[in-house]
Amino acid sequence: MSDEELLQWVAGAPALVDPYLLLALDGFVDAGSVGATAGMFLRHRWRTELAATLDGDAFIDYRARRPRAVIDNGVLNRVEMPALELFAGTVDGADHDVLLLLGPEPDMRWGAFFRTVEQLCQATGVAGVITLGAYPAAMPHTRPVRIMRAVNAAGTSLIPGAEDVAGYSGPVGAATALQAHLNEIGVPSVGLWAEVPHYISGSPNPAGALAMVRVLAEAFGVIVDTTELEAAAILHREQVDEAVAEHAEAAEMIAAFERHLDEGEEHEQIPSGEDIAAEIERFLRTQGE
Repeated sequence: MSDEELLQWVAGAPALVDPYLLLALDGFVDAGSVGATAGMFLRHRWRTELAATLDGDAFIDYRARRPRAVIDNGVLNRVEMPALELFAGTVDGADHDVLLLLGPEPDMRWGAFFRTVEQLCQATGVAGVITLGAYPAAMPHTRPVRIMRAVNAAGTSLIPGAEDVAGYSGPVGAATALQAHLNEIGVPSVGLWAEVPHYISGSPNPAGALAMVRVLAEAFGVIVDTTELEAAAILHREQVDEAVAEHAEAAEMIAAFERHLDEGEEHEQIPSGEDIAAEIERFLRTQGE
């Protein structure tokens, strides 16, 4: 299958005003599903519509990301396949319209995926690309979520409000690798990551998604109603506080994080807390159920 056939428009490329493309891939690296949650939230808040789909057979390993079946009273109603979908919309009051590419991180054929994104950028006149994600960090849940950024050489003016990643050398996901490709063709791009407390990074983190949405709203110069995310973040904070209260070691670990941040106690060893993290994650899953 040629690269041109990997992108299927619903009704041709939409006519948009200087759009930004937001890319939120569920996978590596998106701790707490922050990027996926923020992308889905803005998809509905900005009332975007499906504009195109990417060929799932070309990019997704269905053995790693199993399709989901819906069966009622012995009848197979449907099978829901993992999908990479492109949504488009107009952001009221903003100078830029928006495109959102949502779905699982491609398992294969990254080069073809990069060229497909390049194709849709050219077809819609994309002004810049913003990727959304999150990573586990030695941060306590009692402090505001930080949004970090890393730009390609063409995108130094994007998202001035986020903090720069000081340094990193290690594995990356498809979104970060895409940034390098976009730089080669002169498309500005910035990667945004929320810092999610490592001891709760395995469960959805609405506080991280809320922080991400607020940074994006500021970038677009608009106000976004985040009431639902705020309520979810408050409930999540209460649940984590309750879980921590039941584990003295967890309280001590979080106090160490706070001292490290507030007093700059660089000499203090930051605990990994893997066993405590497992207990808290188990508690949160129970609360969610």
